[in-house]
Amino acid sequence: MQIKLPVTDLKAVQSIESIELKDEAGRQVGQYLFGKGHGRIIFLFGKYRGTFKTHAECQAFVDGVLAVINHAP
Repeated sequence: MQIKLPVTDLKAVQSIESIELKDEAGRQVGQYLFGKGHGRIIFLFGKYRGTFKTHAECQAFVDGVLAVINHAP
């Protein structure tokens, strides 16, 4: 499974925005919230949450969660 986050420019955002994150099959697996002055928040699979400052940190978090899930027994 792979989830690619859209690049967002917090300077252009006027309020908190939200994007549903979906897997390859189109099932919702999480949510990506971002807003000027609020940073970026990721929710995945109903139990993983992270707050970050940069897009790269968000993508690394998503990739890490997926790596753990894909290698779980």
